[in-house]
Amino acid sequence: MSRPASTSFFSPRRVLIIAQSTVTQLVRMKIFYFLAPVALLFLGMQYFDQIWYNGPEVIQPEQELRMHKNICLGTMMLFGCLFAVVSTALLIPGDIEDRTLYTILCKPVPRLDYLVGKLLGVMAVIFIAMLVMDVLMVVTLHYRTEAKLVEATEYMKNIGYPEREIEAGRADIASQGPTLILQFGVMSHFLKASVLAAVALLISTFSTSTLFTIATSAMIWVIGEFQSIARDGLFHDPLLGDMPTLAERIVGTLISLVFPDFQLFSSISDAAARAENILPVDMAQLGGLAALYIGIYVVLSWFVFSDKEF
Repeated sequence: MSRPASTSFFSPRRVLIIAQSTVTQLVRMKIFYFLAPVALLFLGMQYFDQIWYNGPEVIQPEQELRMHKNICLGTMMLFGCLFAVVSTALLIPGDIEDRTLYTILCKPVPRLDYLVGKLLGVMAVIFIAMLVMDVLMVVTLHYRTEAKLVEATEYMKNIGYPEREIEAGRADIASQGPTLILQFGVMSHFLKASVLAAVALLISTFSTSTLFTIATSAMIWVIGEFQSIARDGLFHDPLLGDMPTLAERIVGTLISLVFPDFQLFSSISDAAARAENILPVDMAQLGGLAALYIGIYVVLSWFVFSDKEF
């Protein structure tokens, strides 16, 4: 009699199958409906001037385009993070309620494969949603930039600006349009939402309430946005010029591991909205930090989930 083949510790094929199933599960929940109000917001910003805009002066089109980008990126961040928390919080309880989890684990499928597959499925849907919002932002920003270039050029010609200054003004306005740097801001929000999904995954492995998972994840999200400010206030006084001690640095590092420093992701987005120079190495470091956070939370989720009996 032949012996049954042993189950490997980790299988990318199993993970991809679970991830595909998770994407299908989330689509059936009609989660993409939230994109409708986002699309209306982005398109509405294209056809209506903001209330602070009162004329085609050279400085104002730049400010208006920056505000356009800030609103779009902020909306993408808000919806992306909310979706990451809510969808992840619903997955494991939903599988338990539908008894899908019992079927999966009886295959047998290692619990690490199950958790990684669920997280990758959520990240895939976040990526699709971010892509749709990104396309809307780029299209509306492109047409708005072109309109402001025409208005500013006519204004500068009418008041007699020399050709060199006209070209410089046009270049300043065009720099606030769709650029690769702006995509770095979108990427930073995707990484932030992915880290937040990993946090929600960890909480859902020991939580018995979906509402508790959502509330706790949201609280960690808020703490992560402000923890760098609080850490600096506790461990460093800029007026006195003192530096944190070794013990304070250790405590600060532990706090950063428990509560992700989301301000690092937000700073990239803010710089992208201002069209500041962002180096690829900066994005590589941010991606590495996000991978570290996700890896830590997935391993912790695995430890907690392995002790649960189903």
